[in-house]
Formats: sequence, structure tokens, C-alpha cells
Amino acid sequence: MTDVLTLFSILIFLGVLVRFKINIGITILLSGIVLAIFKHIPLIEITRAFYVVATAWDTVKLTLIVVIVTYFVELLKEAKFLDRMVKSFSEIFSAKFFVPIFALIIGTLPLPGGALISAPLVNEGMKQSSATPEEKTVINFWFRHVWQPTSPLYPDMLLASSILGVSILRIIFIQWPFSVLMIISGLIFLIPKINCINCKKRQISKSALYELILSIMPIFIILSLILIFHISIIFSGIVGIIYVIIVRKLTLKNLSKAFRWRLLLKLTILMFSIFYLKHIFIKTGIIDGIYLFLNERSFPHFFILFSLPFVVSLMTGAAAATVGVSYPLLLPLLLTPQLNSVNLFIAFLGGWSALMLTPTHLCLSLSMEYFEATPAKMYPLLLKNVIFLMVGSTFWLLAVFH
Repeated sequence: MTDVLTLFSILIFLGVLVRFKINIGITILLSGIVLAIFKHIPLIEITRAFYVVATAWDTVKLTLIVVIVTYFVELLKEAKFLDRMVKSFSEIFSAKFFVPIFALIIGTLPLPGGALISAPLVNEGMKQSSATPEEKTVINFWFRHVWQPTSPLYPDMLLASSILGVSILRIIFIQWPFSVLMIISGLIFLIPKINCINCKKRQISKSALYELILSIMPIFIILSLILIFHISIIFSGIVGIIYVIIVRKLTLKNLSKAFRWRLLLKLTILMFSIFYLKHIFIKTGIIDGIYLFLNERSFPHFFILFSLPFVVSLMTGAAAATVGVSYPLLLPLLLTPQLNSVNLFIAFLGGWSALMLTPTHLCLSLSMEYFEATPAKMYPLLLKNVIFLMVGSTFWLLAVFH
């Protein structure tokens, strides 16, 4: 019982810091330190843990991956690849297809607050539409996140792979239905909202098609190296960076401008903090204590697997934080002793459904702010999509895994 109370105290502490807009990385780090103090870990051990975590290969590897991928994305913006995407897509597709497809393309990239990149495009593509600000908000937000459950470029995917000790491809094989269900949901509830009035008919020209291929080539190269040739994300990212530099003939000034050290520092702190919290979880034995408590009181495993990631995700609004905080706690259920596909599916469903609803999710709050949407009018449409996702996932779970 003590471990459960301690956990909820830490989650409340974490939630309060998030509410006061404290940096999520610092929030998680402070939560780990407070947990260690609650569990009477000596100060010397709390301090030593900083060195142990910082020098661990998992921490170094994941941080390096996140830095490389983030820098690659910034180079794409600096080299005007994203601008070329906008131009080529708008010349080829009508708004009803152009708006979601562009958001889907941008969604392959782990851009912090990336909904702001696709928001101006969605707004431009829907100028002739009668869609409300709330509908534009959901369209931009929803399609922007379709690939996150399956994209190997996202930090939460990398983190889950590290924590669970399995390949990213294994996780993708389990989580791909989420992406498919999100696309289906978008087709049913969102595409009809793009009722373009007096729109010009597009004609596909060879030049526009050529420009489109060139604009998406850097992303295609990286994803192909990872998914088809099984090359590590580190080397694939470096290849992508070199490709952009050579093709666009970038100067040292361009390379320097793309290196947003404040953003990279924040991401580095976040990765370190997550691994620090995981280390403290293991050090204190709170994982075993909570697992024993729930088992002794016969709590259904599916309830534990769903609710813990749901609560963490609801408070933090960050997929990486959800994975980093909840997955270590759920390890006895996720690894039995091999990876349990059903349990991972349920855990991801809990975290993902909350992430697509919580206003602490940066992309959602930025989209609402950009389109000046009213939450009371926006949430019914968003909730409709999330419910479809949850119901569809439940049917998939019952049909395939059982």
C-alpha cells in the first residue's frame, strides 16, 4: 500500500509541475529525485545515480539518436524542403486530399509542436471551405499524429524499444492498427469537413510531380534505410543529413542556423530525466511493490495496463514521458518473460487515447491557439475520433489476439 501511495504522490507532484508549465524534462527529473527521497535513498546514492545514468549506453545512444533526427528535421526546414513540399502538393492535389496528405507527410517527422508547421497549410487549403476553426483544429491535429504509433523516428518509439529490450520493428508490428484506425476515422469524420467551394481543378504536371518527389526524398531515404535495409537510426540520420547538405549545397552558416541548441538541450535533458526516473524506479523496488499490491487485490491486468499510461499521458501530454514513466512500472506485465504483445497493445492504447485528448499536449494546445478554436466546440469532434479509435482497437484486440 505504501508503494501505491508513493506512486500517486509522485504522479500528483508531476502533474502539479506540468500544470505550472515547468519544463517536462526538469519535471520528470525532480519527480525521480523526490521518489528517491520518499524511499529513503541516501543522498550520496541519489547523486551517484546522475553519473550512472549519464554514462549508460542506453542513455547515450538514445540521446544521440534524438539529437541527430532533430537536427535532420531542422536542416529540412533550413534547406526549404518543407516549403517545396507545400508548393508541389498544392499544385497536384485538391484541398480535400492535399490537406490530410501533407499533414501525413509532415507527421513522419518528430517536430516538437509540429502541428504549427502544418497549421498554416491546413488554413490555406481550407480557405474556400465552410469548416469552423474547431474543425480545422481537429483536422490539423489528428492527421498530424497518424504515424506516431509506427514511425521509428519518434523518441517515444526509441524509448519503448530501449525499455522493453526489443526491436523497433517488433513494436511497429504490434502498434500499426492504431495508425490504420486513425486514417479510417479521419476519412469518416474529418475529410467530409473539407467541403471546398469553387475550387480550381488541379492538373498534374511533370514538373510538379518531379518537385514533389524531390521534396520528400530525404524522408524517404531515411525511412527506407531503417525499415527496408535495417540500418541503425544513427547512421540513417547521418546519411539523411549528408544528402540534404550535398543536394542543397548548404553553407556553414546554414548548418549553424539549423543547430537549435536550446531545443537540443531540452530534448537531451528529457531523455536523461526519463532514464534517471527509470533507474530510481528500479533502485527503490517500487515496481515490484506496486505489482504485488495489485496482484494481491486481484485488479484486472487490463485495467492496470490501460489506466497507468492513461493517467501519466493525461498529465504530461508527452508520449516520451508516458512511455518513460509508465512502462518501467508495467515491466512485470509487459515482459512475461518475453514481450507480451497483448499487454503492450493495451498499455499503448491507454497512453495514446489520453494523449489525443489532453490539453497539455503541445500540438493540441498550439492548434487551438492558431485557429482560435473554442475547446467546448472542438472537443465533441475530437472525442468522436478518439472513441472510434478506442472501440476499433478493442475489436482488433478481441479478434486478433484472442
